[in-house]
Amino acid sequence: MDFVHVNTYTNYIEAHIASAMLQEEGINCHLEDENMATMLSYASGMRLMVVESQVERSLEILKQAELEYLKTIACPHCKEKSLEIKLVVEDADAVLKKFIFGRIISLMARLFSAEGNKITVKHYSCTSCGKEYASLPPNEFS
Repeated sequence: MDFVHVNTYTNYIEAHIASAMLQEEGINCHLEDENMATMLSYASGMRLMVVESQVERSLEILKQAELEYLKTIACPHCKEKSLEIKLVVEDADAVLKKFIFGRIISLMARLFSAEGNKITVKHYSCTSCGKEYASLPPNEFS
């Protein structure tokens, strides 16, 4: 059986929720690098691996779950529950320098990348007020 990487998590709880959610739907999956990520604060996180034939269904389930969760979170600025996912292209140097080995990884990326040093990261944007967040605002369960 060939497993394919479908998502990466730096949060142990989120990784296990996603894995359990897929397993409940009958999808064969597991977490890779779980011990490294939890014991050594491994910056690249845990990788959710799914059987190749179930990748599309897995991605759809994870996407729907995230969209449903976003409906429960109010924008801290306008208090409306109208957040959406926005993919943003950022300079990899700025993102990678947050991690222990980020400077080394950033240098290697510049040396070996023909496309430059850009990566796509997930941001959240409020459709009501236009405010953008680099990370998901906390859910106040309101």
